[in-house]
Amino acid sequence: MIRKSLSTSVALGTLFLSAGHSAFAADADILAKLQAQINALQQQVNHLQQGSLSGEALPEVVFSEEGIVGEEDNSKIIATKADVDGVQAALESYKYDQDRQRERQTVKSARDTTLFGAVQTRIQQTSIPTNSGNSNTWEERKLNFEVPLAQIGLRGNLYRDYKSGKNLSYQLSFGYSKRAGSTTSDFSLQDAYLQYSFAPTNGGLEDPKLTLTVGQQQVPFGQEAQAPEDLRPTITQARAVSQLGLSTRQIGLVLRGDIKPYTDYAANYRAPLLEYAFGIANGNGPNRNDDNNKKDYIGRVAFTLPVDYASIFRELKFGASYKKGTSNITAGTPVRLITDNGKNDVLGLDIYYNHAPFGVTYEYYKATRDTWVPGKASTQEVKSDGQTITLFYTVGDQFYNSIKTSAKFDDFWPKSVQAYYRFDTYDPDTATKNALNEVDIHSVGLNFFFAQTTKFQLGVNRWSFANVNQKNYTELLAQFQYGF
Repeated sequence: MIRKSLSTSVALGTLFLSAGHSAFAADADILAKLQAQINALQQQVNHLQQGSLSGEALPEVVFSEEGIVGEEDNSKIIATKADVDGVQAALESYKYDQDRQRERQTVKSARDTTLFGAVQTRIQQTSIPTNSGNSNTWEERKLNFEVPLAQIGLRGNLYRDYKSGKNLSYQLSFGYSKRAGSTTSDFSLQDAYLQYSFAPTNGGLEDPKLTLTVGQQQVPFGQEAQAPEDLRPTITQARAVSQLGLSTRQIGLVLRGDIKPYTDYAANYRAPLLEYAFGIANGNGPNRNDDNNKKDYIGRVAFTLPVDYASIFRELKFGASYKKGTSNITAGTPVRLITDNGKNDVLGLDIYYNHAPFGVTYEYYKATRDTWVPGKASTQEVKSDGQTITLFYTVGDQFYNSIKTSAKFDDFWPKSVQAYYRFDTYDPDTATKNALNEVDIHSVGLNFFFAQTTKFQLGVNRWSFANVNQKNYTELLAQFQYGF
């Protein structure tokens, strides 16, 4: 009916216009308005024809001298030229306000840049017995509040290869943390490197990876030594990693890659058959020029069982690492250089198994180093070894890759609770009779993951010393860690 009535109206309007042309010739303004209404009616007929073909119901539309009138749900909407001008003025004001806000309140960069960081706040209480050994008489120390880590950094692309995906990226970060072997902290440069990808990065999970990283970075040794600070499962680090200097960043270049990855797109799962890394570094730590003519050489390979995602042996990985290093040996007062070719070699073996909700990691370290013996006035080779095993059980969905990629609000990340037990032992000198310097640390703890980058940790560490003159003690720690 609407189509028929409008068609009839158009026909009558056309006839009326042609018949009364001479009558309205004197009033050009009225004639122009009638012509505009006829054109608008013709457009509505075309819309109605299209609507009838698609089955859509269109509202009845009529026209007036004030503007276009539409009837929809028994209500009329009139849009005049003043209304349109008002919308345009509001839009221009909105555009101006947005440009002003971006100019005054937005940090801008010449390249795409991502800001990241992590902060740890810790409460620690240490209980030391008044007598040596396993005495039941305790001396309570007051609480210690500290910030063991505050890190901030930038990462992004300096060159993006849209065709082949061979990108040149960078990372720059600074951190506030404790100095090695000291109770004081400082703010210093952590990561500062460029990374070039020889393999495409814009493909699928099944593509192998190959990158070259140049600058200051973590060394590719074992598991815990190269894990970022915000991803370590326990509150404290394995003693062998810190004592052997594996946790410190080095300046050099590292080639990393993998081959034949097994993939499962449904679970967002990727497990390379073989991972490898080879590097060369100064070997004397971060933020320092090389102090001798020698270099440290580091290599790592890791083999993952080629099984599918549903297998019980999923993510069972065996790794081996080796560092061939040198160090300066000094002695005397004033200090003099004895040799710049002191041995500093470390061998590492590790096993990783993570089949949620269960998991276990194991690492073994064996080091051979040269040290100065004042009584003999010569250098002596010292052997050290350490072992770390961690068992954990997780309740919750946060660590499933399929959950990580599902659509959700950021503040409603799946919550998880992780319980762990760690046994950590380290002997700095295996030649000492009865392993006099050996230290065993038993740790139990809970990790509460209640946001994507936020967790609360509780842990108890029991330090036991082979030397009976060294008092055993217990640590109680609580740590809150958040990242961005």
